Amino acid sequence: MEDAAAAAVPGAHASASRRSDDRQAPLWSPGLREQQRSPDDLISHLPDDVLGAVVSLLPTKDGARTQVLSRRWRPLWRSSAAPLNLSIDRRFCAGDARKHVAVVSRILSDHPGPARRFSLRRAFPPGQIDRWLRAGSLARLQDLEIAYTRVHGDACHPMPPSALCFAPTLRAAKFGGCEFPELTAPSPKFPRLKQLTLCRVSISEDSLHGMLSGCIALESLSLDRNIGIGRLCISSPTVRRFSFSPHRDKQGIVTCQELLVQDVPCLERLILHDSHIGPATIRITGAPKLELLGLLSHGISTLKPGTTVLQKTIDVSLTTIMHKVKILVVDSIGPNLDAIVGLLKCFTFLERLYVISHPQEDMNNVRKYDPLDPIECLELHLKKVVLKNYDGNRTQVIHFAQFFVLNAKVLKEMEIGVVNRCNSKWMRFQRKRLQVGNRASRDAQIELKWDTKKSFKYHGFSEADPFDMSSC
Repeated sequence: MEDAAAAAVPGAHASASRRSDDRQAPLWSPGLREQQRSPDDLISHLPDDVLGAVVSLLPTKDGARTQVLSRRWRPLWRSSAAPLNLSIDRRFCAGDARKHVAVVSRILSDHPGPARRFSLRRAFPPGQIDRWLRAGSLARLQDLEIAYTRVHGDACHPMPPSALCFAPTLRAAKFGGCEFPELTAPSPKFPRLKQLTLCRVSISEDSLHGMLSGCIALESLSLDRNIGIGRLCISSPTVRRFSFSPHRDKQGIVTCQELLVQDVPCLERLILHDSHIGPATIRITGAPKLELLGLLSHGISTLKPGTTVLQKTIDVSLTTIMHKVKILVVDSIGPNLDAIVGLLKCFTFLERLYVISHPQEDMNNVRKYDPLDPIECLELHLKKVVLKNYDGNRTQVIHFAQFFVLNAKVLKEMEIGVVNRCNSKWMRFQRKRLQVGNRASRDAQIELKWDTKKSFKYHGFSEADPFDMSSC
């Protein structure tokens, strides 16, 4: 194990080869710096705080294993130079829960602190968790995760109120599968919190809104299938990325019926997961920097961006234009070309359009493009179109795709995911039916490929375009 650990760090083999000499040497001291390092062991020349930062970024087991590299590394993991990174799940150690408790308790008692990250993904008695959270080694904790695995219908585990004691220092927090304590006024302040995730959490509207009001530096917010929220209002001067999916109870009823996103001047991305089930009404006001919006779906009966009203994403009242939106993701039954054209008129600077289609026999997609009523994004901006669930045996689906081939004048690429099992001859026939030879943009690359995936996979906030498979 020592050899394997040594291989993980550049220059560590030289230190490992001298281990027999190290056993005879006194404990590490700055005076032995040059004696115990070979010229190629450059990493060990770094100061303790730099090496400690490296160790703290490693998973718990890997961080502990750095102690075997050499006498130079031995004290780092248990020193204040390496902020504690403790992740507790079923892979943490072998054996039953009692062994887990003993190991975690020993680590917390041995480490002097401070702590960078504490992650708990396994349920333990609430009293035991509370004792861990009150350990002195967790002082100035920056990253907290308490996320229990919860099967649908199971009762939520209570979240220890002591978890909120870290509010002044937290930079990232994730809570999942637990019952949030009722927050009484005044709500706790989270002056440094930049990332907050709540997943399958039972929390009241007042507690959630009170908590969010105390997050004065929040940049990334994810709310996923949380229980107890009927109406959600997001208002923040700092949030840049927000993702949301509603909760559906045992009877299939969506509990959150209205999402209000207002006065969010920094918001750049609004991601709606499972929007085919709601919320029924979404209102977006005061989001001048919004660049990515999706997934819009038939489950949203009313979308109001500013004063623009999109009823079932079909009827458009163009009193507000979303100038900044560059990426739009739509789940369209039909696919409904009239509905998509209405959205294109609203999002005038759109550069990338992703469409999931659900073909229906009664949809009429024959539409002539009127040059006297031009659509700005088709004329000047739309560079990429991706279609899912293309069925080349349905005329309305062909007409839908054909509309973009013939009218998107600056199109660079168009990806068409075909659901039919097909050969090269069938593909050539489809290109002829789409009139690829008459495409409006001569530079456009039109690609048809067999694709069994029925929807777009979201790749997280870190990607420039989180729906672009080529960037992953």
